[in-house]
Amino acid sequence: MLTSLEAALKELEHAMAILVAQVAPTLLTLQGIGVVMAGTVLAEMGDIKRFETVHHFASDCGAAPVERGSGKNTRWCVNVGGNRQLNRVLHLMALTRLRCDERTKTFVAKKEQEGKTKRAALRALKTHLARELYRTLQASHVGGPIPAPSEDLFPRRLDIPGSGTEGNHIEKTRKAAQ
Repeated sequence: MLTSLEAALKELEHAMAILVAQVAPTLLTLQGIGVVMAGTVLAEMGDIKRFETVHHFASDCGAAPVERGSGKNTRWCVNVGGNRQLNRVLHLMALTRLRCDERTKTFVAKKEQEGKTKRAALRALKTHLARELYRTLQASHVGGPIPAPSEDLFPRRLDIPGSGTEGNHIEKTRKAAQ
């Protein structure tokens, strides 16, 4: 049963890779982003044209810091608003780059030398990554609506032996939707 689930997962990841390559091929060139995270970005973001500036995009991702405080006491804090799924993608990109990319390690070390905490440095990195993601999506946007996936990319039935479902629920759902 586990091998059939793994095969179904690989099939779905392949279909997602084809769709991501059709919609935003340059998205997969960014370090720290794979097929699943690229699909998450595209699904959560919608059309990149709906964001007027990079600042609007960063704010929607929850990566733009917000000023908090009262009186003379002001500080910059994490924006708890915004799309949490996009913020999660930025966070995972940041962690991957911190592990693998020397420029990112240098950036975070520089922020820490400026007196920022590790958390504040990570917040600054996520803001930087949101800008990079926005520029990449702007460059890959062709100017038309997202193409509809072809029917042969998605299996009509997902037969998983021994699971008791044998794909019938998917077929029933499709028939009910029509």
